[in-house]
Amino acid sequence: MTSEFNPVASNTTLLTASEAAEYLRIPLGSLYVRISKKQLPCTRLGRLLRFRKTELDKLMAENSTGVAQSQEPSTPKAG
Repeated sequence: MTSEFNPVASNTTLLTASEAAEYLRIPLGSLYVRISKKQLPCTRLGRLLRFRKTELDKLMAENSTGVAQSQEPSTPKAG
């Protein structure tokens, strides 16, 4: 018995370039620039580009700017 890839079972959603740009809320041209600079992960299927939604979510989480959850307030040193 062979195990076959099932995108529904693995919860993998593939997006087209247009869908990825819309999801990231950036212009399509900016998406292609980021791909050429290897700043955005994508999969090539022949000439077609596909983007895993989970990888885009991970990329956004890693690059989010916000207050770190474990950051403690700084206290002045006695001197």
